[in-house]
Amino acid sequence: MDLSEVRRDSRLGRRGLALAGAAAAVVLVVAAMPQLLGPEVRNAFDGLERAEPAWLWLAGVAFVGALLCNAWAWRSTIRLCGGRIGWLNSVACYGVGSLANSATPARVGDAVRIGLFSRAFDAEERSARLWTTGGVFSAIGAARALCLGSLVVVGAAAGALPIWPVVALGGLVAAALVAAFFARRRSARRAVAHLLDAYRALGRSPARGARTLAWVALATAARVVGVAAIASALGVGSPLMAAVIIVPALDVAAIVPLTPGNLGISSGTMAVALQSRGVGMTEALTAGIALHALETSASIVIGGAGALWLARFRSPAMRRRVVTLAGATASIVLAYAFTATVLVQFV
Repeated sequence: MDLSEVRRDSRLGRRGLALAGAAAAVVLVVAAMPQLLGPEVRNAFDGLERAEPAWLWLAGVAFVGALLCNAWAWRSTIRLCGGRIGWLNSVACYGVGSLANSATPARVGDAVRIGLFSRAFDAEERSARLWTTGGVFSAIGAARALCLGSLVVVGAAAGALPIWPVVALGGLVAAALVAAFFARRRSARRAVAHLLDAYRALGRSPARGARTLAWVALATAARVVGVAAIASALGVGSPLMAAVIIVPALDVAAIVPLTPGNLGISSGTMAVALQSRGVGMTEALTAGIALHALETSASIVIGGAGALWLARFRSPAMRRRVVTLAGATASIVLAYAFTATVLVQFV
């Protein structure tokens, strides 16, 4: 299967594009609901006006960078397993999954990603492709556990985090290594056995597997930078150490997402983590709201662009016109927003 077939098979069509737009609208409506939850939350929203815009823009860029790095971690692992997918297609597939996660509970977007990325493989049986892609998802999760474990070690060394999460995260990494060791010399004879394809490939070529770990590490670092930038925007002391504490807590909170886009849970997690460092309730809530808003905005931007990239059009000319118009509109909006929030201070 070549790249053109991957794009053709994974296109969403008009209905998928409409659903993606509806999902974005739902997120925007839901994002306004915290204002109805009482005076403390209203005060937290008011606190956003006192935030330093330049730091918030840096956080937004960092969250977009984290999404891109995660998408390329998927691409690297899929190529390691024999699949073929391009840079832009991988971003589109991952972005649509992020958009779905922003609008639905229970991480439905992960299933969307597995379905879209599975079309990068040549296997004729759909079940085999899905099992292989599920293994890719699992292997990337193990790499993320290693990166989060490193953050926990840093936080524990500074006395800001307990050391016990390292045991749980280390267990996941150890299980992945054992799976890679025993699967490397075995071939998949049944469809379900393709779940170990990623580990089989990692065991046979650890050096190539290191690329996946590098992309996941970059994604984790970008998220740390984004959270630290939000803390700096609100004047929180030791923003980098605060980010080292918050990022692992956010990933734990995202394991069982009960609300669309983890609405209220991610912001609450950040607020609790900041309160543990002596930050006031209102300021901590403000930081949590900013985190959720920026991460959701990044998912909408990348996910919306991905949905547009994968959509079917009547002709190549129509595709070029729509993509050009959408790109130009987005650029104008971003340029205006940046000028109105950052550059206006220097005029």
